[in-house]
Amino acid sequence: MSTGGVQVDYRFTRHPHIYAPDMMAIQLTFTNQSTDECGEIKVGATKLAAGMAIHPFPGILSLAPGQTVNTTLGIDFRDTTQPAKFDLVISNRPYSVVLQVPTGEMVRPVRISEVEFSSECGKLRGMNETRGKAKLGSHAADLPTVVNRIYKVANILQVPSSDLAILQFAGRTLSQKHAVLITIQDKKGEDMDEDNKVIKEIIVNTENIVIGSMLLKELKTALEQ
Repeated sequence: MSTGGVQVDYRFTRHPHIYAPDMMAIQLTFTNQSTDECGEIKVGATKLAAGMAIHPFPGILSLAPGQTVNTTLGIDFRDTTQPAKFDLVISNRPYSVVLQVPTGEMVRPVRISEVEFSSECGKLRGMNETRGKAKLGSHAADLPTVVNRIYKVANILQVPSSDLAILQFAGRTLSQKHAVLITIQDKKGEDMDEDNKVIKEIIVNTENIVIGSMLLKELKTALEQ
């Protein structure tokens, strides 16, 4: 966004915030694109869903023309898909910000064994399991490409698998620490469709049903691009 002559870029660092491990650390980069010095930059009023919290970055006293400053904002989304709404105050003028976070950024990677993965999946069946399928072009169906695209979407870690045709990934939600387990495998009986696209089945097992559903959509979009 660009407000008051200041451009603001944000980046999900995928690191825990120093203030609290439940918070997502979001790097903000402020660049003064005007020819005048910018006054103080700080977080103003907040409007958050129940349970959510923001840890403001230290106020930036001023920003010279052309100057760039990085800082870190901490947000605890409480594992909800609701956006964080707050004011960014620049030179005493508030600007409304609505920060929507991709579901895959609400997860932190965990290292578990294949046996532990199977055991956890066994506990998360029925309502806690979401399935879908993705149609991959031949240029994007090889395992390294699939893994790379999964990592771009979700902050998770690959779990070793005894079956090289099956990809498994594990993580936990930042706030509630719910397990998030992802399996990517060939769709049985539907290896290829009429357009010669490879069909993969995506399975997401997690206690947080909303996150599971949203994450499935994000994974499908990433794999089919």
